[in-house]
Amino acid sequence: MAQVRVGVQAIVRSEDRVLLGLRANTFGAGSWGLPGGHLEVGETLTGAACRELEEETGVRARNARVVCVTDPDPAANHHMQIGVEIPEYTGEIQVCEPDRCERWEFWPLDALPTPLFVGSVAVLSRVRDGALLPA
Repeated sequence: MAQVRVGVQAIVRSEDRVLLGLRANTFGAGSWGLPGGHLEVGETLTGAACRELEEETGVRARNARVVCVTDPDPAANHHMQIGVEIPEYTGEIQVCEPDRCERWEFWPLDALPTPLFVGSVAVLSRVRDGALLPA
């Protein structure tokens, strides 16, 4: 029986654009997704998103907040995804895991690339629609 897992997706924006990475050699290879990964035992949701962001891009979040929660999706291996907004960060975005991500780019919310990573679709939809939890 499949288990429901919790994924965190870091939402890093620059004006009306959002940071996406081209996935490689992993689930969803060839698709564009938000920085993120799995919640680990003992972590907070924001802590997990900040950790994943730093591991994948080399930048350190200055603050973070949960902005959306999605239902578990069978197409995404029964992961529920938590969208965590990163309004400020320090450092320069770089590819820190070249075996898992080819490159990072900021994309306009009204012209996102295809295909999108199945785990990022619902979070990006909420960001694009402005359907985020209030601060």
